[in-house]
Amino acid sequence: MHRNNDIAAILESSTLPAEHDSTLCSNLFVGGGDGSMVLDHEICILNGDLNYRIDTMSRDVVLKAIQNNNLLKLLERDQLLVSRKKNPAFGLKAFVENPITFHPTYKYDIGSSVYDSSEKHRAPAWCDRILYRGPGKIKQIDYRRHELKISDHRPVTGNFKLRVKSIIPAQREKVWQQCQQRFEVVRLKVEQAAKYEIERNTLYPC
Repeated sequence: MHRNNDIAAILESSTLPAEHDSTLCSNLFVGGGDGSMVLDHEICILNGDLNYRIDTMSRDVVLKAIQNNNLLKLLERDQLLVSRKKNPAFGLKAFVENPITFHPTYKYDIGSSVYDSSEKHRAPAWCDRILYRGPGKIKQIDYRRHELKISDHRPVTGNFKLRVKSIIPAQREKVWQQCQQRFEVVRLKVEQAAKYEIERNTLYPC
C-alpha cells in the first residue's frame, strides 16, 4: 500500500538537524541516534492528513453507517487500523492512537456539512489522524474533530500530558560514576569466579 510506504519514508528519512556531540546524543536520543530521524526521539507525535481510507465498502454503505452512528463497522475496514493490527513490519505499529469516536473527517463540500457531492463522490474516511509514541512519557487527554467548514477536511486535535526529561549535568556525572563503580565491583567478582573455576578444573579435571 503506497500510504504505508509514504509513512515509512517519513520515519526513515533524515530530515531533522543532526547532533554531532556524542555526549549530547546519549543524553537526548534513543537507540544510538543523532536526532536526525523521527524515531531517534523519545516522544513522537505524528499528525496530519495521512490519507488512509475505508476499504472494500461502497460510498452508500459508508454514508448509511455514519447516519446510524455505526462507527465500529467502518473502523473495522479503516486501512490504518488494519495495517497496524495485521502488518508486523508496519512503521506505525509502535505508535498509539486513541479510540476514534467522531465521524469521518473527509471529504466535505467546502462550507457545508455534506459529504462530497462532486462528480467523484468520494467515500468519507478518517484521513486526518493523530498518533504518538513515548511509553510512560506521554498521555493523550482527548481526541476530537472540529466543525470548521473552510476546508474539505474537518480538523482534528488532541491534548496531551508530557513528562519531559531534564538533565542536571553534575548529578548525571555523579550517578554515572556510581554506576561505573558498581559495574567494576561486579566485573571483578565475575572475573574472580571465572578464574577460580578455571583453576579448579585444572587441578581436578573430570
